[in-house]
Amino acid sequence: MTKYKMIIDTDPGVDDALAIAFAALHPEIDLVGLTTVYGNVSVDQATLNAGYLLDLLDMKHVPV
Repeated sequence: MTKYKMIIDTDPGVDDALAIAFAALHPEIDLVGLTTVYGNVSVDQATLNAGYLLDLLDMKHVPV
């Protein structure tokens, strides 16, 4: 099975959190990183949210 490497540029509110969870758990996606931007929340809050989400998904190896 081919695994596609993916980096997600995100401002995790609810919608992006769902997309990150989908990518993290999809068998054909190798989530290699998240970058955070201002949007739904500030960059600082987006970074915290992304880290919390990766912790919940047991994906602590994925850099933010």
